[in-house]
Amino acid sequence: MLYLILYIVQFGIILYIYRKWGRDEPYLLLKLLGYSVMGSFSFTTNQWSLPLGFIIFLMFFREPAWNRLAKRYAAYLGLFLYLTSLIISPVQNYVYEWPRHVDVSQSLSASEGFDFNEHWNMITHTFGDIHNPRLQRLEMEFTDEGAVESLFYNFKTVAQGNRETNYAVELDLSKKEYEIRRNRYKKQNRQVHHMGQDMHGRISPEEFFKVINETGLEAFTQNKDSHYYSLFAEGAVRSLSGSTENTFMVTTSGIRPVMEEQLPIDAIRMTVNGFKNSEEDRIQLNVNYYIEPRVVYMD
Repeated sequence: MLYLILYIVQFGIILYIYRKWGRDEPYLLLKLLGYSVMGSFSFTTNQWSLPLGFIIFLMFFREPAWNRLAKRYAAYLGLFLYLTSLIISPVQNYVYEWPRHVDVSQSLSASEGFDFNEHWNMITHTFGDIHNPRLQRLEMEFTDEGAVESLFYNFKTVAQGNRETNYAVELDLSKKEYEIRRNRYKKQNRQVHHMGQDMHGRISPEEFFKVINETGLEAFTQNKDSHYYSLFAEGAVRSLSGSTENTFMVTTSGIRPVMEEQLPIDAIRMTVNGFKNSEEDRIQLNVNYYIEPRVVYMD
């Protein structure tokens, strides 16, 4: 859209040059457009851009026989548009990656409970270009009553064009707001697979939060002597095999122990550690939980 506006402005300025400095010459307006296009033509290689068209103008067309001033202005206009195009992408990227600060709209206390679905809806409403998100990792701290003390997670998603975007969401408890950062990278090939196809990948934040929301944080507080908990999830689908001690499967219908006859299972692993009063205390509880996703997104 921005480039379309530039093209319209270019044509408008060419029309002004034609009327202001143009003299009688066949097809002068088309020639001025040609000089302008030549001035903006560039050659790009290895991330280096060269104003090749303007160099050709200086070497061969700098002294036209007729309407010299108008044609020079048209060529310089093309050079200006070329320089502008070099600036547009970095400026757009800077604005795109500028950190967003969003107020926490729901209670973090244990009495009302933290709604993960509402939180994810806030993220998707803040940014309108979230497609096929893949959870990379999540770190969270909460009390035995379910009060959220800290939250950080990041995920990747498909962006427009040939790029993908990494989102990082962090809760600032003192300011009661989320800081959301996003960075764009060159897009990599990605495929979507349903479970049962013997493929590993990553779960979407939406599905992950839905399971946690249905289960409730209190379900992960299994040690009465622990009053503070940390939760870590990588987001990647792993093959669960071997010992099933302190290993549970988490579904929207509840938590159940993993039986050896069910192995192997492709699922997302969460590690929950329990502490007496804070994360600085000695670990009193270490339990692995697994979520078996319906859909995974390949890296």
